[in-house]
Amino acid sequence: MGGSDQVKILHLANHADTIGSGAVNAMVDLACVQADEGHHVAVASSGGHYESLLAAHRVVHIRLVQRKNVFALPAMLARFRTVLARAQPEIVHAHMLTGAVVARLAAMGGDYALIVTVQDEYQKSSRAMGAGDVVVVMNLEDIAPLIRRGIPADRIRVVASGTAGSRRFAAPPAPVVLEHPNVVTVAGLVERKGAFELMPAFALTLATHPDAHLYLIGDGSDRARLEELAASLRIAGRVHFEGFVPDPRGYFAEADVFALAAAHDAWPVVLNEAREAGCAIVAVRSGGSFAALDGGKAGQLVAPDNPAALAEALVSLLDDAVLRETWRQRARVGIERLSVERMHHEYLDIYRASLAARASQRADPSFESSGR
Repeated sequence: MGGSDQVKILHLANHADTIGSGAVNAMVDLACVQADEGHHVAVASSGGHYESLLAAHRVVHIRLVQRKNVFALPAMLARFRTVLARAQPEIVHAHMLTGAVVARLAAMGGDYALIVTVQDEYQKSSRAMGAGDVVVVMNLEDIAPLIRRGIPADRIRVVASGTAGSRRFAAPPAPVVLEHPNVVTVAGLVERKGAFELMPAFALTLATHPDAHLYLIGDGSDRARLEELAASLRIAGRVHFEGFVPDPRGYFAEADVFALAAAHDAWPVVLNEAREAGCAIVAVRSGGSFAALDGGKAGQLVAPDNPAALAEALVSLLDDAVLRETWRQRARVGIERLSVERMHHEYLDIYRASLAARASQRADPSFESSGR
């Protein structure tokens, strides 16, 4: 690094838009704090609403359209090489599958170290995510699947997603008025995000709390199916489809109980935000939710595919205001572990170790013939 503490970093993502992507939100938070700390940071993506925020933190945005199409690969590689010429990064940090593939194919002679963050179940199933010099997962349970797919254990690191203190939320949240008692969830309205599991559990909850309301904050391709499910369960009058809300903090503030029923997220960023807001939380157990809730210390965890257990947890909190307050206080204990700054420093350690390893490789006469 030429004796300088500053690192030249290029982040790769499919977009930089405010559509509720936890991966993009975490990437934007990371890029902003890195730039605030004096590093040279660029983001290459197809663009979006976060471009103005990135610019305000002196993060350069470079347009790079990434398509999951093998026929588009030559054009993507050509464009990516122009991005490299402009950004001249020491570190390329890919947050999504396409970027990881393109960055590895474009690497020539160790010009940069490639860091790949595995964001979700789909990415874990792809050998291409092993393209990085270092492969980062967000929780300990995600290490074994990568090793089974042939990624050496010594190239895998764990960095929990941090969003507390996010630069994305500079202004106070807009106030929201909700009916009470209520259960609030923030999730994409697609099969894997848990709303299909939460809806039957809420129907069971209404047996003891017929005046309760369920607020779904989010949108997605399965919204019509979920509306049909609510009708078939005869709870449509108690379920509120609020649509996508870029800043859901007002809903966290009004939630009696925050629930998340997704069973496959590597790290549900929304749990960070719910904890920071001091919500009483119930979540279906996954590797990500277990880690985000400190093993159940910061929120109740229930088994997946068990609507009765989920309903029981919801009812226990709706029944008891003292218990709700206890879980609200527990949610905020240790919140500094979920900070953007902690995530930044852990990634910076990885970046510097990777650059040191690259420098050592380049000093080895056998490196040039290895093709890395």
